[in-house]
Amino acid sequence: MSKSDALFVTDAQCAERIGISTEEFKAIVPELTRQGFPVPDPLFGKRRYWPAVRVFLDRRYGMGKDDSMLRAPPGLDEEEPWKKKKK
Repeated sequence: MSKSDALFVTDAQCAERIGISTEEFKAIVPELTRQGFPVPDPLFGKRRYWPAVRVFLDRRYGMGKDDSMLRAPPGLDEEEPWKKKKK
């Protein structure tokens, strides 16, 4: 398993996957934690569960399961005009 496939990540790895420096990550993590950001798990070397981090970020940016961005785009619930049979 490569490091990029690891489920539990250090703060440095988490920051790298997000695309910010470790210092930036450490500066914003207290506020993110107040918003529900996943906390490090002591059973896994005080690492964060990456899939939970990803879900948190997806929901923060409106891409959660219950958000409208994942619903069918308007107009696609009807028959498309190009599929109608010619008479």
